[in-house]
Amino acid sequence: MDQTIEVTTLTLFWLLTGAALVSSAITLLVVFLVVHFHVAPRLEERVDQRLQQGAADLEERLRQRVLGLVTGGRAVKDLARGMGLFSSRPPPEDP
Repeated sequence: MDQTIEVTTLTLFWLLTGAALVSSAITLLVVFLVVHFHVAPRLEERVDQRLQQGAADLEERLRQRVLGLVTGGRAVKDLARGMGLFSSRPPPEDP
């Protein structure tokens, strides 16, 4: 029983192309699974933390500005001083 398989150049080309495609498909599947189940949840968690921190910072700055305006903070005093309502210098006297 002497059986030989004769492989032509064209058959060899298609076998190697098929093997390369299967290898690429396996690689892409592994990369997809790693990104989907490992990298993406951690990245989403970090983005959520940064968004929450940014919202908290923005809320605090807005609260400070409103509180400053309501209680007569520095910005209001600077505005009043610019209008001449508060001044450390006496008004100039007319001769």
